[in-house]
Amino acid sequence: MSTQTSPQSTPASKTVVHPLVDVLESDSEFLLVADLPGVNKDALGITVNGGQLELEAETETLDYRRSFALGDDVDLDAVEAKLEFGVLEVHLPKRAEAQVRKVPIKG
Repeated sequence: MSTQTSPQSTPASKTVVHPLVDVLESDSEFLLVADLPGVNKDALGITVNGGQLELEAETETLDYRRSFALGDDVDLDAVEAKLEFGVLEVHLPKRAEAQVRKVPIKG
C-alpha cells in the first residue's frame, strides 16, 4: 500500500506561477520586463545556461518560474538585471555583429 502524497496536498507547498513578462526589442538589445510583486532580490535567481535564461523567485506563498530560449545574437556575458518595486528588468544586449547599423550613402 502506497502512502505517497502529491505536492499540492501538503500544507507547506506553494503555488508555482509563471510571471507576466513583456519582451521588447531595440537595435541594440532585448529587454525582458517581468512583474514579480512581493519578491526581493535575495529571493530571486536568474541564470543563463546553454542558450536558456531561467528565472526563479519566491515569496511566502508563491514560487515564480519562467524560462526563455535565447538566440545566438544575445551577448551572454553582458546580461544585466535590475529589480525595483516588484518589476524585474533583464537587459540582454545583442552581440555587436547582430546589431542593426545604418549604412552611410556616399555621392
